[in-house]
Amino acid sequence: MGLTISTTVLVILIIVAIVINNQIIAKKNQVAQAFGSIEIYLKNRFDLIPNLVAMLNKYLAHEKEILLKVTELRSQVEKAKVPEEKIEASNELTTLMSGLTINIENYPDLKADKQFLNLQYSLRDIEEQISAARRAFNAAVTSYNNKIQMFPASIIAGFRKDKTETLLEIPKAEQKEININQLLNS
Repeated sequence: MGLTISTTVLVILIIVAIVINNQIIAKKNQVAQAFGSIEIYLKNRFDLIPNLVAMLNKYLAHEKEILLKVTELRSQVEKAKVPEEKIEASNELTTLMSGLTINIENYPDLKADKQFLNLQYSLRDIEEQISAARRAFNAAVTSYNNKIQMFPASIIAGFRKDKTETLLEIPKAEQKEININQLLNS
């Protein structure tokens, strides 16, 4: 009788451990999938940038510094080895692109160019998709972190040596309003 109860309890504990382990794996995979979505949207953004730079070169010849910085940041993101480097360079690129949009207001011919308007719309759409993907990533990270930090899953996560993931945050310095004149004259 005692052996049957012990065996039953042991089997139940093993089943619970397997279920929790599988839940942790699923949450970890959701984080990876969410980051993969961000990378896809960043790639789309990078594919648009050369077209945007070529179009802007026609109009903004004297503001080449911004265009060179955009190209440099694009290269940094592509060469980044870890997600944090990729996100940091991407955040800088987002900041610079928003400053560029402000500066474009000074060029009525450019704003009326259909090709440019299409590029601008596409870029704005991708920026919104990147923002949504970042929110989805942060939701997946929060769910994963909660799972591995709460009892009883924390025990299994400890055996697995799972570590919490970092949320994507835009540093306070990059959240301030852009001074395009300062960018152009630096």
